[in-house]
Amino acid sequence: VVALLLSCSTAALAEKEDDGLADALRAAVAGQVGAYDKKDVAAAMSFVDTRSPDYESTKAAITEQFEGPQVAVEIADFDYIGHDDEFAVARVKLKSTGKPDSGFVDNTVDSIMIFHFQDGAWKIWTEKVLGVDAGNVGN
Repeated sequence: VVALLLSCSTAALAEKEDDGLADALRAAVAGQVGAYDKKDVAAAMSFVDTRSPDYESTKAAITEQFEGPQVAVEIADFDYIGHDDEFAVARVKLKSTGKPDSGFVDNTVDSIMIFHFQDGAWKIWTEKVLGVDAGNVGN
């Protein structure tokens, strides 16, 4: 009985820790989205791990996107998946909406994001796009 109680309390503690981790990961994505909406490259990049193999290409892509039409981004869905000793993973859907008559095609990007802990905070390490739903941002 004692072993069962310890097992249950350990599982509850792990679940609570995962909830905190999920909140921290979501906050990293929300921070980057907020900086993106302000067209602040440095702030947007502060949510990306500087050791990520995608750091420079992400910075270049964001810089180029800021030269285009005004686009608002929001988190449409966020599902924490799990973590190991070094990385954490979540499935994230980001909805992008352009200003009317901007020529931008509204879309929702569905991706798996991998996060890494750097300098006391969880940061985006990389992203694998699973799909893009263009023109149908209501879903």
